[in-house]
Amino acid sequence: MSTATRTLRRGRAVPSTRRVDAVPKVTGEFAYSSDLHAAGMLWGHTVRSPHAHARIVEIDVSGALALPGVHAVLTHDDVPGRKTYGLEFADQPVLAIDRVRYFGEAVAVVAAEEPEQARRAAAAVRVEYEPLEPVTDPERATEMDPLHPDRPTMGHGYRDDLRPNVVRSMRIARGDPDTPADVSVEGVYEVGQQDQAFLGPESGIAIPDGEGGVDIHVATQWLHVDRDQVAPCLDLEPEQVRIHLAGVGGAFGGREDLSIQIHAALLALRTNRPVKMVYNREESFVGHIHRHPAQIWAEHRATREGRLVAVRMRILVDGGAYASSSTAVISNACSFAVGPYAVDNVLIDGLAVYTNNPPCGAMRGFGAVQTCFAAEAQMDRLAAALDIDPVELRLLNALETGGTLATGQVVTGSLPTRATRAGGAAARRAPSARRRGEHDPR
Repeated sequence: MSTATRTLRRGRAVPSTRRVDAVPKVTGEFAYSSDLHAAGMLWGHTVRSPHAHARIVEIDVSGALALPGVHAVLTHDDVPGRKTYGLEFADQPVLAIDRVRYFGEAVAVVAAEEPEQARRAAAAVRVEYEPLEPVTDPERATEMDPLHPDRPTMGHGYRDDLRPNVVRSMRIARGDPDTPADVSVEGVYEVGQQDQAFLGPESGIAIPDGEGGVDIHVATQWLHVDRDQVAPCLDLEPEQVRIHLAGVGGAFGGREDLSIQIHAALLALRTNRPVKMVYNREESFVGHIHRHPAQIWAEHRATREGRLVAVRMRILVDGGAYASSSTAVISNACSFAVGPYAVDNVLIDGLAVYTNNPPCGAMRGFGAVQTCFAAEAQMDRLAAALDIDPVELRLLNALETGGTLATGQVVTGSLPTRATRAGGAAARRAPSARRRGEHDPR
């Protein structure tokens, strides 16, 4: 008998189905990816760089291989297929090849009988580094030596930008952004890096199928995108790599990029045994991407009555060592820079750069969140300069159906009219009888 019922919500009937994972999660019986187990499994561990930028001179794995319980120690030489991967561009090494580009970059992986044996083996891998000057200031990135001389993001239909360390630059221009106005306010805004900090750190298990393929059970957000990145690195056909969604302990964008998938699979195929990997919290912080830090300059011009005349912005986001989804992030940042407001004259210059800072990628609302902070702060500044209520200023400039976005696209669908919004705002501002301490006739 089906547990689905029909309920009326917002004018339409939708199914209300009981979630199969609801009760196990409440009772603590739900199996997350870190709870997985397979008979005869080994434990994997990652050797990570202590430098933000360094040349790899030599990797010596002999000491690790000699330790009890160790079954495999792998470096970039042991990657059978493509040496790099990436969400949009294959610019990130499976295991560092000639240099490391951020603190915590994976250099080698080990597999052993017990977790402590794997940790000791990882500590026994000797890597000789030659430190290089790191690119840490995104404002200086385009003036420094390129971190990716092969320019992997070029030739993909983006705006040509030949400066070093550019992931993507873009410009949105409409109307005459130099149009004068009665009032102008400027601001410079910085948004720091944020971590998704999901409760369940990266974990999972890779199980060889005995026929050259592998099953990977992992907490992820994109099963098929994972497979399309993993298979070429393992030199396998896509159908030989099966990604299974294990219990996800939070994500928020942080699991769009790969973490343990290729590493565990490499170890499983080399040892012909299941291999489990679990990051601790510290390793999780360096083992996944973060929200892009941003630096934003903005100027808003308006009439004395508060009508927006022109908006100009320069947006710089720090993508860290590898591209991940930085191209989409800077696109979102530019496209939503003005916010939900109507303005005819716009100039938005956006730039995403490579640095030796931690790689950045997807996190809820990526790109739009950073510029939203700047745009709304500007509206508050403008309201103060005009001595207009900040809510009234926003209502005055809010987009309506048929209006034009900063990108030039016309708003379709049904948005509330200005009169409707104004009525709602007035109702919210009016103190209720109950708050005034009066009798509520209801």
